[in-house]
Parts: sequence; structure tokens; C-alpha cells
Amino acid sequence: MKNADCFINEKDYPDLKYDRAVRNLQSAIRFRTVNHLDTGLTDYSQFDALHAFLRSSYPLLALNARWEKIGHSLLICLNGSDETLLPALFMAHQDVVPVVEGTEKNWVHGPFSGDLEDGFIWGRGAMDIKQMLIAEMESAEYLLSKGCLPRRGIYFAFGEDEETCSRGAMAIVERLEKEGVRFEYVLDEGAGDVTDAEDWGAPGTHICTVGMYEKGYADLKISASSRGGHSSNPFYGTSLGALADAIHTITHSMPPARMSDSLCASLKLLAPSITQSPMREWARDIGSHENEILQWFSGRESLYHLVKTTAAPTMISPGAPAGNVMPQDMWAVINFRLIPSDTPERLMERFSAAAGKSVSLSWQQQISASVPSDLNSYGYGELVGTLEHYFDGLRFIPAQNKGATDARHYEGLSRCVMRFGPFLEEEDISREGIHGTNERISVRAFAQGVRVLTRLMERTCFI
Repeated sequence: MKNADCFINEKDYPDLKYDRAVRNLQSAIRFRTVNHLDTGLTDYSQFDALHAFLRSSYPLLALNARWEKIGHSLLICLNGSDETLLPALFMAHQDVVPVVEGTEKNWVHGPFSGDLEDGFIWGRGAMDIKQMLIAEMESAEYLLSKGCLPRRGIYFAFGEDEETCSRGAMAIVERLEKEGVRFEYVLDEGAGDVTDAEDWGAPGTHICTVGMYEKGYADLKISASSRGGHSSNPFYGTSLGALADAIHTITHSMPPARMSDSLCASLKLLAPSITQSPMREWARDIGSHENEILQWFSGRESLYHLVKTTAAPTMISPGAPAGNVMPQDMWAVINFRLIPSDTPERLMERFSAAAGKSVSLSWQQQISASVPSDLNSYGYGELVGTLEHYFDGLRFIPAQNKGATDARHYEGLSRCVMRFGPFLEEEDISREGIHGTNERISVRAFAQGVRVLTRLMERTCFI
């Protein structure tokens, strides 16, 4: 099944200027808003030019909203008429990843061309994530053109460095916290994966995920020392041997799989569609079969990451210069992706006890999993209802977001922080283009995403 086969109600908002939206996305792509960890390499004039373009392209937003630059990030506030309603926050980021040097010749259209050809808009940011930024602005401008201001306030937050370090998002959050702003819901990029639910025991049912939290990230450095010397006398062992033992011990001492609230909710939603035994019986009585369900998920590549903190040994220092020489000081790194119930502190305690005193352990970096959002929240219900209005034959389920986003920094400002880009492009195009060569989005998927955001904004903020 193609994603586009699910599109319905494409005649909604017939007076919305979709051609203008396409042109504005083309223009936005042409701004080379590439950010770098070494900010000395970043051309911030491109960000300033993008800001000026947005102001000129959306005159009603420019007139009615407060625009504030925070560094080179952008915060826009459109006040609502009903101050008893918490505002909504729509997010995107301005920056894009660099084009890998030497691959420019492989692009069918230039990476910053913004070309419109064969029904696609081409260039960096077409899928990640300038299409969402432009679609959010188009939605607000269209609704303002109807002559009414929103009842619920609307904020837009467009960070400058989501692809590197999210300093822009953190600066925006700091400003909002000082002003005491809280949100009814937050919507950022993410999730949107459409898959057949065969691994869930429901073959033929197509599911689409809404990201409600993000896994944590941690790099554990393991260090070991030994005397070195000739390999004919390894009486005291070697640092490499100690590292190998520690890596094996740690990766086989992982915390057990655990059930999350979002997984329980997803299973309950899918239960009527699950036809394969024994999952069919288990899903109808999750409490009595939690261990069996966890074992089922742990044994499937597409599902195990939902219930487990994962460990991947990724780095090791060079050993001795020759096969008959024992190494001395060595180190290795294991990368972990943490489910919410496993904190870096608990993991360190667990691994230190398992590895013993032959090695030393330290976090190179560590970020706890984000806070799972409230599945009973107003915002989540409205988002799912809107998605069901525009995509037929898909079951929308809450899940962890695969990647990291700016959204995690806003979790202290709302109990409903959602990750979903409503641009359901075909999988092969998304897989090839996001951070890769020939990034592009179809005009049809882009227009449907604009409708989703317009309806969500209209139903939650203008009615």
C-alpha cells in the first residue's frame, strides 16, 4: 500500500493558496541555513534573510503577531482573545544538515535549488523540516485571512540548530519560562512511520506512530590499564582482555524489558485487529500476559527497541603496534538508548557492580529519556482526530520517537508534547532523502500536510 492511497478529504480548504505555499517552500529551501557545531562556520546571514522572507510572505502574521529573534532562532506569538485558554505551540527548525562534500553531482536537482519538477519540490529541508515551518505559517495566514483572531493563543518556535546542539531551543524555552508561559499542547516534527502491523500480530492493519516521548542517549567510556610487555608472559592479563570482558559483561547485564503506558495504549487500540495467536489472546488481557508480550516484542527487530534500553559497542582505542606486544592503556565506548524507566544513574550503578574493579567507567555524555506525554490530553485527541479525517485506513498509535528533536526541551511547559510531521511521503523517498541525496517532497503530500495543520489549528485555536 502506498501512503498516498490513504489520502482523503483533499478538497478541504479549496480557497487556500496551495500554489503560493509551494512557491514559499521553494524559496525557503534556497536559503542555505546550514548550521555547524563550530558556529564560526555558520553563515547566519542566511538565517536573517529567511526571517525577512517570512515577514514579507506572511503579512497578516507580521501585522498581528509579536516576532522576536532569540539569537538566530525565531519566536512568534499570536495572542488569543480568551486568556483562560492555554496557548498552543507549533514548532519546526530552520537549520538543515550539510550536503556531503563530493555528492553534489549525484543530486538530480541542486540541493538548494528548490526546483519544482515531476510533482516534487527538491532540496535540503524539503523533508527535514522546512515544509513543516512553511505549512504552519501558511495555515495561520490562511485562518487570519478569514478576518478573525484566534481564541486560543498560538506560538511558533523555529530553532536555529536542532541538527547540532539545540541551543536555540533551549534559549527559547528559557525565555518562555521567565514569562511563565505554559502550553495546552506542543507539536513538533517526528514519527509518522507507516507500517504493516504484522509483527504486532495484526497483518494487513496499517499503523502510523505519533511520537509522545524520546529515548535517552548515553555514551559509556570503559578504561583499562595493564603493564604491557611481551605477549609470551600474559600472567596479569591485558588491558584489551579486560575491555573485552567488560564489554561482554555490560552488554549481557542489561535491565529487563519493560512495558510503557504508550505501548499498553497501542495494544488496546490494536486489540480488535490482532488476529494472530497467541498475541490475540494476550492483547485482550495485557495485565495477565505482560511477561509474554515483553518476550514477544524483545524477539522482533521492529519492536524490541520499544521495550528495552539498547547497548551498542561502537568505539575502541588502538591496541598494541604488533601481535606479540601487549597493550597498556586502552578504552572503549558503548552507546545506549534509554527507555524512560532506566536512568543514567541506575545504569551506572548496575554496570559498575557487574564489571568489577578491573576497569573504570564514566559517562562521556548522557541524557535521560524524555517525559512521556499525557495520552488523555486534549491536544493528542485533537491531533489523532484530525489525522483520521485526512488519512483513511491508518490506525494512529502513540509511540516513542525514533530520533531526538527540539521538542524534548519544551516538556516542562506542557503535559502534551507531540512529535508528528503530517507529510506522509512514500517510504522510499523519505529513506533516500532525509539527510541524504535528492531530498524532496511531493506537492500532494505537502498540500495534505498543510490541510492537517490548518484543520488542527482551526479546531483548537480559532473555533
